[in-house]
Amino acid sequence: MFESVRHTRARQLVRRLGLTAKRRVAERLPLGGRLAEAPALAPDLPTPVFPARTELATRENGRWQARFLSHAHALTPPIVWRDFDWPHGTPLARLTLHYMEFLEAVDDAAFAAIVDDWIERNPPYGPRYWTSDWNSFAVSIRSVVWMQQWAARRPDAASPFGRRLIGSLARQLAFLERNLETDIGGNHLLKNVKALLWAGRFFTGEAAVRWSALGMKVLARELPEQLLPDGLHFERSPAYHAQVTADLVECWTVHPEGLGKDSLAAALGRAGQALADTTHPDGLSSLFNDGGLHMAYAPSTVLDAIARQLGTAIVARPLFDLPAAGYFGLRGAGELALVDCGPIGPDHLPAHAHGDVLSFEWSVGGRRVVVDTGVLEYAVGPDRARSRSTAAHNTVTLDGGDQAEFWSAFRVARRPRVTVGLYERRALGFVLEGSHDGYAELAGGPRHVRRFDVRSHVIAVEDRVAGGAGQAAVARLLLAPGLDLARAGGDHLIVGDGVRVRLRTAAAVTVVDAPYWPDFGVEQRARQIVLDYGAAPCSGGFVLEAE
Repeated sequence: MFESVRHTRARQLVRRLGLTAKRRVAERLPLGGRLAEAPALAPDLPTPVFPARTELATRENGRWQARFLSHAHALTPPIVWRDFDWPHGTPLARLTLHYMEFLEAVDDAAFAAIVDDWIERNPPYGPRYWTSDWNSFAVSIRSVVWMQQWAARRPDAASPFGRRLIGSLARQLAFLERNLETDIGGNHLLKNVKALLWAGRFFTGEAAVRWSALGMKVLARELPEQLLPDGLHFERSPAYHAQVTADLVECWTVHPEGLGKDSLAAALGRAGQALADTTHPDGLSSLFNDGGLHMAYAPSTVLDAIARQLGTAIVARPLFDLPAAGYFGLRGAGELALVDCGPIGPDHLPAHAHGDVLSFEWSVGGRRVVVDTGVLEYAVGPDRARSRSTAAHNTVTLDGGDQAEFWSAFRVARRPRVTVGLYERRALGFVLEGSHDGYAELAGGPRHVRRFDVRSHVIAVEDRVAGGAGQAAVARLLLAPGLDLARAGGDHLIVGDGVRVRLRTAAAVTVVDAPYWPDFGVEQRARQIVLDYGAAPCSGGFVLEAE
């Protein structure tokens, strides 16, 4: 606990204590969050930037169902908004339901009925309101959905439904203004910013001016830190980076003209480049750290929006390094080799970090071959623990332990320090050597050193465990579902679905079943190659060559 807290910023702790006290009081004495009257709508409402996601709800036998986290939830009023269970992580499911992004997929009648039902059944300051319906992150997403859907559908503002929606929306934004997630920060705070900026353009009057000014102020403060110099979001999750980049595009469209908007445009150019570089040939994000293949808009959709809104066309680079984030890559026709050799996340916000230092992903022939395990759920339990563990990633473990001390669902105590000892671009690829001290507390103070020699269709890895006292050193490679390992003379072949990749190694090789979680709530079975390097101090390695 102490090791976690000491990395947290003092202002985060103070803010969390203040919010906790406010929430306890508000549950018992629900005051505030009201406006004297709802502000007027702007004459020229901003319209949605991205196309409606019609897959978020389906209609069967005349009844609508929301589809999220790989399951369905009935949308026929009266809707169950709170007291339900979910197969993989009920807290995240309850939050996601209250985002109400499924409104993009329903017809006008269902839109009105569902919004009315939410307003009636979710008054502010109910029991533990901050965990679902009036959670600031949920308020931020929901309020933008309501504003965008209003602009797309144009209901009558003077109708009873129109007055109810606008009144509730104004109250939610007033609540958000006083409950910004500065205790968490990161992508949550950028969602808050987006809602405030949209509110400033959607409404007119004193409140709208105040919301817009607050959004601009927070964004100007957060953007230089949250967007690293190489363009990737500082939480270092490529999937969350796709989401953040989409949020920043939507912020830009409603940001008042001036230097702040110009700075945001420049930041979006860098963010878009990092997004393009870390996207696999299948068009989807890397799974390093938390995230899912479909948790955000597809990278191509986000890049198209940048091109359309800012006039900036972004193309993935054949050879790239994102040194601040710690990602290094080589791209070819249908191929991407992506290596992680950087911090697991910002010290004060490692919530989405995994034990994946010196891990890699590899796509060949247009499909993924060596994959990251991904994430099934955010609920505390064995599946959440496994998704963050070093044994779930394509790197080395000592005695099956982790590079960092993960606990609860989002906490990290001890964390590794990562060093890039060498990075050289070559005519046909790159050489990278990195190391970390995540096992330094073990007997003998071992340090993992890994050297990559990456060329088109070839990844050669040399591992060395410097120091140590007999710990079992094991490297792992998780294969995409549908692939398996077969013997081929003195070597091994990774085969399946048209893939043939030769594996050469002096290490003892075994293959085990392992889960693959490409999206929240989705589990597939895969094969994991286990390479036994012996007892530390020791060395080992392998070569992967696509045929």
